[in-house]
Amino acid sequence: MQYLKKMNENEFNEYLLDKEKRFAETLAEHTFEVDTESAEVRAKKQLQGYLPNGFYTEQHEFFNIMMHDEQCGYVWIKVNESKKSAFLYEIYIVDEFRSNGIGTKVMEDIEEYLSKNEILFFKLHVFGTNHKAIKLYETLGFQIAGINMYKNL
Repeated sequence: MQYLKKMNENEFNEYLLDKEKRFAETLAEHTFEVDTESAEVRAKKQLQGYLPNGFYTEQHEFFNIMMHDEQCGYVWIKVNESKKSAFLYEIYIVDEFRSNGIGTKVMEDIEEYLSKNEILFFKLHVFGTNHKAIKLYETLGFQIAGINMYKNL
């Protein structure tokens, strides 16, 4: 795992604050329904639902993406050993480090880590508007498992 460094609890707490902000922006952009709660409130609630025990939530693992001793992003995965599957909740690379091949290398590091732990299936979600990520995932051999669609009325 050349680019991945496991987070400690303090790093996780910093990550979670950043994640809440970015997740709220994503929800504001991609929620196609009327909701009385703000995107910020919904983001916080959803993250608490995914991570009821925070850093210590079972099966969830958190990594800093490192390049030359500089943090340039995060990875959050859930590993279900009994089902031999993992779900990528997030790979986030800071803007200034994007388009340098880091995403590909990090995904390869994750796959290597999962393979060593005898995980057979690696799943993720990507928004249809995230064309760069879709291209990356297709290049890495991911296949479409389902498609959600919407229409404004």
